[in-house]
Amino acid sequence: MVLSAAFRFATTVTAATAISATHCLAQTVPASAPAAAFPTRPITVIAPFTAGSSTDIEIRIYQSGLNEFLKQPILVDYKPGASNTIANSYVSKLRPDGHTVVALVATSTILPALKPDLGFDLLKDLAPVSLTTRRTFVLTAWPGLPANNVLELIAYAKANPGKVAWSTAGIGSGLHMAGEWLNSAAGIDMTMVHYKGSAAAEVDMQAGRVHVTPKALSSAQAFIRSKKLKIIGIATAARSPLFSDVKTVAEQGFAGYDYPGWFGMMTTGGTPPAILNRLSAGFRFAVNTPAALKSWEEQGTLPVGSTPEEFRTMLTAEMELWKKLVKVNNIKSED
Repeated sequence: MVLSAAFRFATTVTAATAISATHCLAQTVPASAPAAAFPTRPITVIAPFTAGSSTDIEIRIYQSGLNEFLKQPILVDYKPGASNTIANSYVSKLRPDGHTVVALVATSTILPALKPDLGFDLLKDLAPVSLTTRRTFVLTAWPGLPANNVLELIAYAKANPGKVAWSTAGIGSGLHMAGEWLNSAAGIDMTMVHYKGSAAAEVDMQAGRVHVTPKALSSAQAFIRSKKLKIIGIATAARSPLFSDVKTVAEQGFAGYDYPGWFGMMTTGGTPPAILNRLSAGFRFAVNTPAALKSWEEQGTLPVGSTPEEFRTMLTAEMELWKKLVKVNNIKSED
């Protein structure tokens, strides 16, 4: 239980964020000259992936609400590559006036632990705006694996050292870190199998060559209902209404375990607090429009809409957690 303190910290942060988020819409943005004048031109959202990606689709869901709230056109620009660092680095060097934001995904908090020389500091050269949504992830398993919940998985892994294989999307990916987290918490040694593409991983999972991996609920449902995969736990902090009888990994004995499936927004470091607050209020509004809420329900996505301070607290906790995991497991970057 090397990381138990980090687990407790992560639990506290997750709970605080969830509680605060319920009050976000009732908050008012302090009036000030910078906020009153902002924005003075279109807002550009930098996407770290290509057009048509899930990130792009989510940004498009925000556009109408942001436009209504900020009274400016919302543009999307694409700067994919280098595990999000091209987009993050670009925004970190802009004038801190809030007119350009970057979409941040969960793997961005892992990279600083693997690559200390990124060329920018995530929490100094960029400024948190809002944690906008969280995704429900489920822990899926090959149907032939003799384990129907996490405790049975752990018992089987302990009785059969080296025989349980965990599928990842590459060294340092969220899937990899989630597997190492469970390894460390449970005192087991599942084998991490790293794939460069999802197609090969799916084939091997259904053939039983790999046995366990977290999957987004939106993409896992069809496999689970057709019995090509089985669900042994909810990998995120809260149960899903679609599988209300399935316990979370945390409920099965691993407090704080919460697969980092989230989406947020940041802008250039040094942006005035009044502008950050106005941007944050804009995203809170956009996340909660009727059209957006309908989309989240269909996708199994949870709207959040945090304040900048809440998002910073969460990012800080996650970065510390990944730093400990990388050190304890001696994880090295692929390049």
